[in-house]
Amino acid sequence: MRSIRKIFLFLTLGLVLACGGKENEVKFEDMSETEKISYLNAKIRKAPNNSDLFFKRAETLFKKGELVEALVDIERAILIDKKKVEYHVLKADILFAQKQTAEAFSALQTAKEVDGKYIEAYLKSAELSLYLKDYEKTMFNLKQAILLDKLNPTAYFLRGWALKEQGDTVNAVKDYQKAIELKSDYELAYEELGSLYAIKGDPLAIEYLNSTVNINPNNYSALYILALFYQEHEAIGQALETYQKLLEIKPDHADALHNVGYINMIDKQEYDIAIECFTSAIKADTLFWQAYLSRAEAYEKKGETNKAKADFQKAEEIKASL
Repeated sequence: MRSIRKIFLFLTLGLVLACGGKENEVKFEDMSETEKISYLNAKIRKAPNNSDLFFKRAETLFKKGELVEALVDIERAILIDKKKVEYHVLKADILFAQKQTAEAFSALQTAKEVDGKYIEAYLKSAELSLYLKDYEKTMFNLKQAILLDKLNPTAYFLRGWALKEQGDTVNAVKDYQKAIELKSDYELAYEELGSLYAIKGDPLAIEYLNSTVNINPNNYSALYILALFYQEHEAIGQALETYQKLLEIKPDHADALHNVGYINMIDKQEYDIAIECFTSAIKADTLFWQAYLSRAEAYEKKGETNKAKADFQKAEEIKASL
């Protein structure tokens, strides 16, 4: 399952720096991660019992991927003030990142006990339950979240994802559309709708996937689904154009490279270009046996039987080892 995006708090602390006699205010969120840590270190030395400073440093360390240090800081913050619900939610995020799912659930339960109306504790619980494919617990937490806030787009998005995983795509679509209705630039909801309609072969996929790319032009996942939809519906020019946009963003996208090669081999009979694309796909993913198989076919069409035989054999070897 694609990993579902986390919801982070954004800090707005300021720092005054003297430079050549002129003072410039630098917002906390504009600092580099290293600068944030240095700033918070200095503040903590001056106020070692300020729980918020430990929380902010824990959050910064978490974003840097320094999970052990982040956990130490958030536990210190909770030790100083255990009544701050956001501390327990951050602790759950850190524990989840460390694959300590039971402990993460425990932290979220504590968060609910501290503040039973803190919606993010329910959303995080639903997200974690969804990751573990515990759909009953997912739906329970989302029901609570929607009771607290009927206009929360994340709750509908997560419910749509859970319904999709359970095979209820009709109601999944309704929830994704509700999420978009509440948040017009909800990139993931547009992408999910595009993907679902693409699976059905419905041209509405194009509309939703283009909307996704308009929101985030670097979303190569959406570009791939769109290019593949064009390819499967014989819109070859649009497929190649979309694959090209994708490869400008991610030049080592093995599937896109393979598909461009396939179009050149089958639709354009450009065997040399096809072989070049298949070779690039293999370099990007050395276990991509389908690319070896396609390159073998291209070599065969060129009459290079020895190379074709070697690639057929390599494809079989890789396939058997997986």
